[in-house]
Amino acid sequence: MNTVHNSQNTSFVLTVASTKGGSSKSTNAANIGGFCAEHGLKTLLIDTDTQPTLSSYYALSYSAPGGIYQLLIDKNATPEAIISKTVIPNLDLIQSNDPSNNISQMLRNAPDGALRFSSMLKQIKGYDVIIVDTRGTRDITVDMSVLAADILFCPILPHMLSAKEFIRGTIGMYQDLSTFTDFGFELPPLKAIANCVDHTNDVKFVLSQLHTLFQNEFKDDKQLADFTIPDRVAYREAATYSVPVYRHSPHEYATIKELCLLLLPQFKDYFEQELEA
Repeated sequence: MNTVHNSQNTSFVLTVASTKGGSSKSTNAANIGGFCAEHGLKTLLIDTDTQPTLSSYYALSYSAPGGIYQLLIDKNATPEAIISKTVIPNLDLIQSNDPSNNISQMLRNAPDGALRFSSMLKQIKGYDVIIVDTRGTRDITVDMSVLAADILFCPILPHMLSAKEFIRGTIGMYQDLSTFTDFGFELPPLKAIANCVDHTNDVKFVLSQLHTLFQNEFKDDKQLADFTIPDRVAYREAATYSVPVYRHSPHEYATIKELCLLLLPQFKDYFEQELEA
């Protein structure tokens, strides 16, 4: 397995965001991160949620004393102080360590506010992919994560109420952030993907309505993929065992591979390599 060692400041930032809780953002972030790392990409997970699901997904071989709080408040924090290492080679983690949500208040009062995260990520060296997990509500930490991203991955639950919340919340947030383009920021393209999809008529109807909406109402910077992530118990079981879903259930390997190809097509040559058993 070839491994990229990125010594330049060229990390590709993928932010996973949805203002609707329970859309499996953390599970998707963990599986994408594991897939990237096991295919030779130096990968960093960053958990910005006050409910640190992503921080707890994988076992750690090294637990840093700090995390996202120190990253954002201490410009002199060393990598060893904030970056933990998971048991998966090439996969590191900046843990969520702000249960009282002090970060949000601090950012709202700071002159650089939602822009600080973008600046701090530029100082993190040596990673090919940085994957940012966000909380399931509108917050300045979500804004900062979107503004720092090269691509925005938005999982959508295929139910009518969830779809309406996605349009009102996530799309509304994205459109609100367009004001930053007046200051030289370019919003990342939004890639929405239906998550936890079964074969019921209700789900088929909702997906049809969503595709029509994206085609008729949204510009090319917001797309709904034809690809879907299935609703299978394997994803919950894999989280219980703290392993990537494709390791727990090889049938899901093709799904996670396709997901990574959709979001990170520039790394196709790495994703095409076969993993060792």
